[in-house]
Formats: sequence, C-alpha cells, structure tokens
Amino acid sequence: MRVVAIVNQKGGCGKTTTAINLAAVMARDGVRSLLVDLDPQSHCAAGLGVPDQRIEKTIGDAMLAEHPAALVPDEYLWEVGRNLHLAPSSVQLALFEAPNGPLASRFDRDRRLARVLSAWKDRFDWCIIDCPPTIGMLTFNALRAADLVIIPVETGFFSLKGAEKQIQTIEAVVNRFGRSIPFKLLPTLVNDRRALSRDVVDALARRCPEALLPLTIREHEELRDAASYGQSIIEFAPKSAAADDFSALALWLRGHAPVTRVLEEFIVDAPPSIETFACGETAETAPRGFECANGFDALHTEGVRAPAMLGAPITIAKQHAPRATLSHPLVQDAPVREHDSATGGGGRAADVASRLRALNERTRQANLVGGGFGPRAQAGGVVVFTMPYSRRVTTLVGEFNGWDPVATPFTESHDRRRLEATLLLPPGTHSYRIVVDGIEGLDEFNNLRDESLGANIVVVPGARESVTDRPTVKDQFR
Repeated sequence: MRVVAIVNQKGGCGKTTTAINLAAVMARDGVRSLLVDLDPQSHCAAGLGVPDQRIEKTIGDAMLAEHPAALVPDEYLWEVGRNLHLAPSSVQLALFEAPNGPLASRFDRDRRLARVLSAWKDRFDWCIIDCPPTIGMLTFNALRAADLVIIPVETGFFSLKGAEKQIQTIEAVVNRFGRSIPFKLLPTLVNDRRALSRDVVDALARRCPEALLPLTIREHEELRDAASYGQSIIEFAPKSAAADDFSALALWLRGHAPVTRVLEEFIVDAPPSIETFACGETAETAPRGFECANGFDALHTEGVRAPAMLGAPITIAKQHAPRATLSHPLVQDAPVREHDSATGGGGRAADVASRLRALNERTRQANLVGGGFGPRAQAGGVVVFTMPYSRRVTTLVGEFNGWDPVATPFTESHDRRRLEATLLLPPGTHSYRIVVDGIEGLDEFNNLRDESLGANIVVVPGARESVTDRPTVKDQFR
C-alpha cells in the first residue's frame, strides 16, 4: 500500500476536498483505496454521507490498539462505495494532541498510525490521509507513515506562508526520521480569470519548479455542491471539469509518485522503541544535517524550536553550514533573522506575501481597469476585450450583440498569453458579461459595473473625448 498525506495547517485550502475526491477517483478507476480521516472535525464522513451517529469505532481507536495485527478492519472501516473505504474520525481524536492524552505515555506515539496501516497494507493499494489543520502528534503520525506528502496551496495572498510552514515541518521530520519525505505542491481553487490566482501559481513555478505538480485543481461550484450533498465529485457530477481535474491528479500519482513503500519497514507487533519526537533529545545527540526531497536546500534551523508536542518540545540540531543566506525555493536570498520560524511574526513568509501584493498592484495600475486585462476603448469606437489565456470556451455577450452567447467568441492571441475580442461600438455606455463554458459571469478585470443589470460596463469615448476621460472606479463612489 502506498500512502499519501494531504497536509496544510492553513484552513480553506481544499485539503479535505482534495483527500475525498482523490480517493474517490482512484476507487472509480479500480484502485483499492483507503481514506483515513485524522481531522477531529470529521469532515470526510460528512463529505461522503457517513452519519456521525452510526460511527462506533474510529481510526483513533485503532491507533490505541495494543496489537494492530489482531484488528478486524471491517470493525473500523466504512465501505463508502466499491473499492473505497473510510477510516472515520471523531472529536475525541483531539485528545491525542493533549499533553496528558492517550498517547502521552507511549514511546511509539508518533508511529501508531503506521502500525495500523502496516497491518492493513495488503488489503488496499493506496491510502489517502486527510491531516488536521494543525502541526501536532496526529500530523506527525501521518508524516511518519507517508510515502509522499501533498501540500494544497490555495491561490491567495497567504498561501505561500502556509506552504513555507509545511515545508519547514517536513524538514524537521526528515531530520528526525533520517529519511527524505518527497512532497509536492498542489495549487487549488485556481481561477485563471483572477490576476492574483495567476500570480501565485507563477510564483510557485519560479521558486520551486521541481516540487510543483504539473496540474491544478480549479475553482468549481460543483465541488461545494457535492460536499453539501454528502457525495464525492464522481457521484455528484462525474462528467464535470472538476472530476477531470481530480482524474488528472490520480493519473499523475499512479504514474509518477515515488515508490518508497514506507510501511514495509514496520513490524506490526514489534516491541515499541523509544524513538519518538518527544524523547528529549538535545542538539548534541540529534542527527546532524539532511537533504530535503526534490533537491531543495535545507533551511538552517539553528535556534528554531519544533512544535510543542505532549508538553516536551525539542530543539532541532544546529546546522554547521554557513548561515549567511537562505536558499529555500519559497524565499529569495535574504539575511537570516533569528527565531523567524519560532515567533511567527511575519518574517520571510510575510515578505513573500508583501512582494506578491506589490507585484499584483503594479500590474493592475498598468491599465485603467486592472490586471492588464479587461476592455480597452479607443476614440473612434474600437474596443478590445482581453482575458487570460484559457482552453475553455469563452465568449462575450452584451446589448451590442443581443446577448447572444455565440455571436462574439474570444480568440487566442499570437503569444498565447491572452484571449481577445475586438468590436467597433458607437460612443456611449455598453453593458456586457463574460461567458465561460456556457456560464455567464462578470468580468472581474473591469470594476465598472451596472448593478441594476448585473453586468459590467464599458464606456466608448466620442471623437472629442480623450480615452483618459473615461469614468474610473473612483467615479462610481461620487
């Protein structure tokens, strides 16, 4: 069984949605799939229509078992569908993070999940773990068992900060485990029509090209609707673009994910050792030096304290390499400041977000409407509408073409960076909307709107009117 952990402590990044639908797509393709919910909020059960009141045993109960080899999987797993089983969670799982919780006295507290999965490994081909939105003992159990870590990165201002924290955590685990844990970044909630969304994906591609997955999960209304009905996207909308996105992710994993077989190393009923995160090791006894997966340079971690677990935080070993600069892909070279990661007071990640925000603002200021896209009206009536390049069918509808969704298609520019539609319109104000794959919506690159019509407007200047005399966003508030 190959194990993939979906990890991100930032909420709203699509972590649970990714876990549920990735497991469902694999099951549809004939892969024996196990979905493990390590989040005490138990959202996987809700997202798959499993009633909370009927859950008697959870993955937490299995982790506490003294002899995992004797566990009967059917007592702990829900058969959600053909080839798809769920190991559910419950709110009681939150106690596992407590200093006096049920794992506090166990020497193998960070390997309890791996022991359980090792006992079940012959029954499944793939295991997808939905981790909690925290860095604690549950997440470390998932990382200990994982062959690959996927970090969903929602394409928003603070996404890079969250991704950097996850990478730092993985590096700390690598330091403790003595083995590399390959990880990949998965852009989620991607909207090609948003300048910020494109900026974040581009930043990830520049700074960590080897870790960035060659695909994205786009923003789909069907995903939210499917969750509200307690169904995976495969059940709710099997022929949707959302299903296509997760099918592509599953296909990539089966063809390119590393084959490390971590669970093969575990002897299920072996006596527990004292090798654990909270064993009180010091900088002198901890392993020195490591190399990150994907060829990334390790962050220098002198003086940085690992997350507090079970009341016994440890200090990561001091690195003896030169500490003049950082060479992490998510952080441009800059002087190292002590305790940045420990204090969480902005530091490197805040600087990254600030630069992205400044870049986005400069791009928007380059054009009256924003983002370098939107309508450009010239004296004489020539109006050029531009949108980000996309392979989706995009058209323009408005009063000028009788709101006909096929009359004015966008065409690809010569450099394949944008879609364009050129019209000759009379002077005055014109209302319009954008149609993408048959769905009408507003042009988010144009802030001039007619609220009564629910449409954007473009103002074509007359022969004597300068283009710069057009109404601006500020004029809307006068």
